[in-house]
Amino acid sequence: RAIRARYVVDQPPDPYEVLGVTPDQSLDEIKRVWRKLVRESHPDQMIARGVPAEAVKLAEKRLIWLNEAFDSIEAEKTGKA
Repeated sequence: RAIRARYVVDQPPDPYEVLGVTPDQSLDEIKRVWRKLVRESHPDQMIARGVPAEAVKLAEKRLIWLNEAFDSIEAEKTGKA
């Protein structure tokens, strides 16, 4: 996975790598990690901390990636793909 993510740029990012989890973790464990990451990088949190607008835009992109990664993993693990 790491090699693919690093060298195959046409491939979408591996959702497990985006969240920093492994496929053998339970959906509940992955959801806990996802929620923590969302809280840390939510644009509203960034604005409250007074970060520059550029950082808020990056946080918005990161939030999209986090949500897409979690949705992908959830669909895979629940069979709703």
